[in-house]
Amino acid sequence: MMTFEDFMFTDLGNGRFSFFGKAKSWVQDFEEEEIDAFVLTYRLLTQNNDRLSLANLSKVYASDFMHPEAAANFQDARSSLNDTLDSASSISIEEGYFTVRTIVEVILYGGLAHSNEKKSEVFKSWSTNQAMSGMMWVEFIAAMREALRIFSYIRELNEAVLARET
Repeated sequence: MMTFEDFMFTDLGNGRFSFFGKAKSWVQDFEEEEIDAFVLTYRLLTQNNDRLSLANLSKVYASDFMHPEAAANFQDARSSLNDTLDSASSISIEEGYFTVRTIVEVILYGGLAHSNEKKSEVFKSWSTNQAMSGMMWVEFIAAMREALRIFSYIRELNEAVLARET
């Protein structure tokens, strides 16, 4: 949700507009514990140093023994996740839009895992900005929902590959 105080709106023409005022945004029914639980799975699958990462699974799917259709389906799923992460978010600054990946990495490594000092500073800055805070979490949650959809597909693909081999 988002609210504005002392709101002023200016129509700039051609579908563009400017607004000024104090904005506050937040996510209703926000459960950080649920997000924390999913983030463990997300990190496992996306950090290349884990043996179960998508990067390492791609090596298995690229093997000569893998059925070509399974390999193509895996690569399509992995590309879909990367396309989602590399797409423009709904949040922009003068220089342009933040990518979804930027927002995910700031929240994940700067806010939840606290493993990157620079991203942690950005996360703190965004978190204290009442307009930015809710919007960043909405983008993050949407990205994690899409990641979950793709991870579920990959799990089903893995199960089908294993069932075919037995």
